Amino acid sequence: MDRLSGMEAFIAVAETSSFSAAGKRLGIARAVVSKRVAALEGAMGAQLLNRTTRRVSITGPGAEFYERCRVIVEEFNVASDELARNQVEPEGHIKFSVPMSFGQLHIAPALLDFMEMYPKIVVNMVLTDRFVDVVAEGYDLVVRVGNLEDSSLISRHLAPVQRILCASPEYIKANGTPHEPAELTNHRILHYGWHRTGTRWDLESRREKISVDVTVNFSANNGEVLAAAAKAGRGIALMPNFVVASDIKAGKLVRVLTEFEATSVGLHALWPASKLQPTRVRTLIDFLIDRFSGDAYWDQS
Repeated sequence: MDRLSGMEAFIAVAETSSFSAAGKRLGIARAVVSKRVAALEGAMGAQLLNRTTRRVSITGPGAEFYERCRVIVEEFNVASDELARNQVEPEGHIKFSVPMSFGQLHIAPALLDFMEMYPKIVVNMVLTDRFVDVVAEGYDLVVRVGNLEDSSLISRHLAPVQRILCASPEYIKANGTPHEPAELTNHRILHYGWHRTGTRWDLESRREKISVDVTVNFSANNGEVLAAAAKAGRGIALMPNFVVASDIKAGKLVRVLTEFEATSVGLHALWPASKLQPTRVRTLIDFLIDRFSGDAYWDQS
């Protein structure tokens, strides 16, 4: 805080060219301004101001330092004002990216509750399965499904996500039940188009891991579209449990090769490490953690 007050004093002197005028602006004595600037110069190891009996002027290094100080002090003041306001009730805008299917099925209903709890927070939810550039595109927060790669983002694991093989009872009745993963090559396959392993399905059970190169009959980059195709009896799909759990419970889909599933991935919240995190964003993160962490509710039954 001493350096911050020194920066404020230095900025005031640089902009008014006077210790007295700077003191009036800051509401402190001229001598206090001079003392704070001198302490800042000592800490920085550089002369920031030229002082004569007639005038005060900024030095070359001081001019460069002034620009950086002005940004730092402005950001601190904005953060302080926002924090003070949010001690009463969080408010402001949040730009939020979520996966298409999970966003429609689970985030959207959750945000209805969040909006009721925090009516002064405005959420701009962008639904896309594309991995957005969080910093470059100005997002405050993203939710992603999958294994995280090395990143400059801060992450918080929310819930595990299992991907299971399923089909409609009508499809199984007409085409039979596969008993081994290799038999998938004899079936119609519904495939998620943005799968990182292409058309190779990596499956595992308690006793083995196996990869199958499937022949795709229908591909889409949306889980709900694939679930609809599966329920219509068009083939076998490898689907995240948060999309199909309710359909399996209702008997619209059944699991096949029940001993096997794809490697578990995670549901994560991520946000920029270098960005000051406003209270409104922290509030949404805490809400998502409370809503989705632990045993996922879509798997309870």
